[in-house]
Amino acid sequence: MAWNITRLVFAVFHHHLPEWVRYPLLAFGCAVVVHLGLDWLRERFGAPLEESGADRESGEAVQESEADVR
Repeated sequence: MAWNITRLVFAVFHHHLPEWVRYPLLAFGCAVVVHLGLDWLRERFGAPLEESGADRESGEAVQESEADVR
């Protein structure tokens, strides 16, 4: 069943769509795959960059405020 669905999608995509529709859809699909892959790698191998940057900024703010109090 999955093979038949794959063949149907390929036939519609490859033969029935004009090039001006086919190539942007292909580029969008590739961009989604790359985005999901990078998101998976970020979750698997390290913390997201946004959180680590926010932690550093809040840590610096705390250190500066402590220095002002003393």
